[in-house]
Amino acid sequence: MDNMSCSVCPNGTYKNFTGNQPCVKCPMNRTTTNVGAIDISNCSFAHCEPGFYSSDNISCSICLNGTYKEFTGNQPCLECPRNKTTTVFGATDISYCSFAHCEPGFYSEDNISCSACTNGTYKQFPGNQLCLKCPLHKTTSNVGSTEINKCSFTHCEPGFYSRDNISCSVCPNGTYKNFTGNQPCSKCPMNKTTREVGGTDISNCSLDCPTICVKNDPCKYTGTSSCVCPTGYYGPQCSKRCSPGCLDDSCNKMNGTCPCKEGYFDEKCLKTGGLAHANQWISHCKENCSKEINFKFDLCYMGWFGDSCQYRDLGVEAIMDDKVLNDNDHSTCVKRNNITIDWQLEIQAITWIRLVFTNNDDVREITAFYFNNNATNASLDCNSVDMRYRKVGNTSMDFHCDGSYFVTTVQISWQSESLLCSVHVNGGRNVASTARKVRWSLSEYKWINIETLTDGYYGRDGCLTMNSGITLELLLWHEVYSAQVLLYTDFLRDDGRGLYSVELIDAYGKIQSKMFSSGKDVFVQTAFFNSFFVFRSVNIRVLSGKLDICEVEIYGDCISPYYGYSCLDICYLACLHQDCTYSGECYECTPGRTGTYCEDRSYNSTDFVTEAARQSSTVARFSVAKVKSAINKYVVILIVCVLTLLTIFVGKTCFSSQSDQVFSEEEE
Repeated sequence: MDNMSCSVCPNGTYKNFTGNQPCVKCPMNRTTTNVGAIDISNCSFAHCEPGFYSSDNISCSICLNGTYKEFTGNQPCLECPRNKTTTVFGATDISYCSFAHCEPGFYSEDNISCSACTNGTYKQFPGNQLCLKCPLHKTTSNVGSTEINKCSFTHCEPGFYSRDNISCSVCPNGTYKNFTGNQPCSKCPMNKTTREVGGTDISNCSLDCPTICVKNDPCKYTGTSSCVCPTGYYGPQCSKRCSPGCLDDSCNKMNGTCPCKEGYFDEKCLKTGGLAHANQWISHCKENCSKEINFKFDLCYMGWFGDSCQYRDLGVEAIMDDKVLNDNDHSTCVKRNNITIDWQLEIQAITWIRLVFTNNDDVREITAFYFNNNATNASLDCNSVDMRYRKVGNTSMDFHCDGSYFVTTVQISWQSESLLCSVHVNGGRNVASTARKVRWSLSEYKWINIETLTDGYYGRDGCLTMNSGITLELLLWHEVYSAQVLLYTDFLRDDGRGLYSVELIDAYGKIQSKMFSSGKDVFVQTAFFNSFFVFRSVNIRVLSGKLDICEVEIYGDCISPYYGYSCLDICYLACLHQDCTYSGECYECTPGRTGTYCEDRSYNSTDFVTEAARQSSTVARFSVAKVKSAINKYVVILIVCVLTLLTIFVGKTCFSSQSDQVFSEEEE
């Protein structure tokens, strides 16, 4: 140092030449094992700078997000305080831990600080996303809940109350409840009632009792008072709903008969051409439907959606957090990062769900949970069968499931808040999803994977180009007697025009066929079939040109009295004509029965009284006939006795004569 004496090179330095120059520092994050190192190779020991650590004393690694290290050495990095993280790797000071990173049970609105999930919400994964709401009518006992099974306490929404603190019931007509909790509903003012059940405010008590009756009517009628049913109800006490197939949603106030909407039939418009009610393909457009991929939602009537309004929307019947999400108005939106779709105790078989945003480019990391009741039992079956999502436009996104699982609640969440405008839900029995293989006839028959035609993806890269045809053999086809086939096609090439047909083959080899002309302006074609025989397979044949087919959907119906996904369940005997919906509910009950499955006896029902009167009348007629028969017999006996007295010399008594005569007549 002073050119008069030499000092040994300290740890972390070396000098491989003679002279009085200072020692050279080892490379970053390296040091020597001893002083006096004479070569860079002696810098073989790890000695990590701030922001680095070593697990083997040989090499250094940078501190990861959520950790920091402010001193040199090989010690591990320190974790940031709870619910904090860093925005960079290699943080050298605790001040870098300024960004929120919330653990399960916490969320952040500003990415700076975390707050515990409030009562009635939970969050089971780390991150700053908002907490998810508990299922309808459920809440948690504490803040900061980390899983849905903490939503175990009943907490009724406005319009509902609880008798047992276990389940919620809707406020009946004539009552309302405008706050959350399990307290009973409040009665409407005197001589006032509500139009519907589930009143949430005193303003719902808008009907005068003396002038109108509604379902479960609370008004007391005396004298000659009578009921005037509101639109959508019928019956002596307005206790029955008109069929959804009735034109203008109105029906005969006495017996429920009505003119039908397009596609419905039966005197009460309960049936839809033999196709399952959950999934009928009927045009429900306000105007001419679009055949293009850019769906024109505003053309569909309430309760229908799709590019040609062909899909029944179960979402309009569901209870959602915001009513604007199922009002069929895509201009009313709400800022959300999750949605709960709830049908309470009514089971649904969900085939797919469509979410409509103002712009879904920023929607990421979508997760869906399915529940088979309103409580805590999660059913992730739909996820396990490769549930996925896809964009169908700049504003629409679809989630697909195979529809074989019954659920009552669906919860969907995504990473960031976005303007969600509408939620549509389609459910039913898409038997095409059960196909696993297809026979494809080009030069010869060979088996190929069918998944691309039944995966719910209509994009160009998921299409098959055909110049001959394919045959789909379906696993559930053995129970199907009527069906519709939806073909999603893509004619982008110049040779896209041509002619093709759809054929259904029944158990006896009989073929039903529908023929179509392809063209560039065609996106979806529909073929509907009816048969008394059982269908086995479907052929799609290209008669001329080439066909680009992207997706096949086939909706089939069960043979009465069967119902369900596999058509193995039998409708209840109490169902009229043993006819029921996809999930087993009776369309109509036999006389004297009531309830969803006609499981209850209706002793006070008009039908039951009518049946009792009919039986009483039959008994009365039978009794009168017996009396007349007895009188005639005794008249005959009396005449015989008189004749016997006149002929007493014969030696027979009146009694024996009459007995012989009567017995003789009866034998004859």
